[in-house]
Amino acid sequence: MKKTCILAALMLFTCNIFAAGIQDKILSLHKKGETMTTSFTEVKVMPKMKKELKKEGTLVFTSPDNLRLDYTSPEGDYTLITATNFETLRNGKVQKLPTKNPQNRWTILRSTLLLAFSGKVEEMAALNNATAEYKEEAGEYVCTLTANGKQPQGIAQLVVAYNKKTGQLQRLTVTEANGNYTTYSVK
Repeated sequence: MKKTCILAALMLFTCNIFAAGIQDKILSLHKKGETMTTSFTEVKVMPKMKKELKKEGTLVFTSPDNLRLDYTSPEGDYTLITATNFETLRNGKVQKLPTKNPQNRWTILRSTLLLAFSGKVEEMAALNNATAEYKEEAGEYVCTLTANGKQPQGIAQLVVAYNKKTGQLQRLTVTEANGNYTTYSVK
């Protein structure tokens, strides 16, 4: 019994070192002021409604706090995120989402997206009251952040995949408490 407990504690310690190693590797690949410009797809799935919406466009991220998604499908729509702003244009209507209250879901989503592109997984986990798990898969670091406890609204889980060589975000899946999920993938 004593050997089993020691072995379990050693495995847990090793897993924590491995996880910290991946977080450090991801962070080491990012620099302040870095930029990323790429094509992307956004797929929102609403399982209860049996509905899927797909959008495409161009993404521009400038570290640490500027993200712009210009949609080509639907053409003209955009999302603009800065340190103090979260703005969208949908169907010709501009909507400025509230970001002054740090507990507001839009503020949390804005910060989560900016942290994801910056490779700051542990900060995303803390912001979303989540636990992070790390693994390596075929050229990617995959980080799964699961909310601690049931969430009545907001984000229940985040899965973020980073390129192992460049550290750039490859894929981000945001799962809401209601079961809807959105996957952003870069090309």
